[in-house]
Amino acid sequence: MRLRFFGNIVSIVLLFALTSCGGSSAPKSVGILLHGESRVPLMTGFLQELKALGFEDGKNMVVTALNTDGDAKQLKPLAQQLIEKKPDLLVAAGGLEAEEIKAQIEQIQNAPPVLALYINAIIERKFVRDRRDPGWNVTGIDNLNGELSGKRVELLNDLLPNAKKVLILFNPKIEPSVIGLQHAKEAAANRGLEIVERAVLNPDEIRQTMEAVQPGDADAVLLVPTAPIDNQVKDVILPNADRLKIPVFTHSRSMLKAGASASYGAPFPEIGRQGARLAEKILSGQAAKDIPFEIPLKYEYSVNVPALKKSGHEVPDVARRQVTEMIE
Repeated sequence: MRLRFFGNIVSIVLLFALTSCGGSSAPKSVGILLHGESRVPLMTGFLQELKALGFEDGKNMVVTALNTDGDAKQLKPLAQQLIEKKPDLLVAAGGLEAEEIKAQIEQIQNAPPVLALYINAIIERKFVRDRRDPGWNVTGIDNLNGELSGKRVELLNDLLPNAKKVLILFNPKIEPSVIGLQHAKEAAANRGLEIVERAVLNPDEIRQTMEAVQPGDADAVLLVPTAPIDNQVKDVILPNADRLKIPVFTHSRSMLKAGASASYGAPFPEIGRQGARLAEKILSGQAAKDIPFEIPLKYEYSVNVPALKKSGHEVPDVARRQVTEMIE
């Protein structure tokens, strides 16, 4: 493995052999675009499953991964870099990456197939026209993450029965973020909870919004799926939640390592592995557009007990019966 660092961009170049593609020994190449560290567990699972499928190191399989490090201005130039390599497969780790890749290849004849590892609201954001007939050469996993925000509100209510006000930061320009807020508000109304919504468009607004929250303004934070917000969890959202002594409920288990209290959603490494199995079909010769979009095979509810206790809460019995994984 060779790691190349270009400022805020990390390029990871790995050699693999495509030994499981119908016996073909022809070299293959894969380009992966990631928007920030929150996407890395997706790529990790993807590469692990590729290896399990027989892609061995050192035999003419090249995977190039470029990471924006959370800088949205890097999406376009990095997508262009990958496209210029003319890979056999372009992989978008998330929805913003997928939208940028689509915009870049729409006018290219014989463009490479695209695999969207982790994307939501694929029809609402006009990414495809239909899950089985996308209208261009793409497939992937529709994670249903925005819709699951309602379920997260219900779980949060059972985990924090005394919480009445839930703070949600959302980006009005990102469709899954808006969908997530909508479903959260509907579930909150049914549970008698108040959603304290704050629109944020960039990292500065995220920081300013969180720093402006005062004790009593919210009893918990709920994250709806929004990559620019996810990328500020460690450095901005969690420190301010600690200041306020309120728990953070998120959609990704990977955020529990940074100190979030609970998560409900499809595990990122497993999504990556599921995506690798779709990639194998494409690299074996099947057209991406002929492979229907999938949904996650499983969802997990995890609670970070030490983080929850740090905010002054214990895990009630009703929540213990719901939890998939208790991190002590």
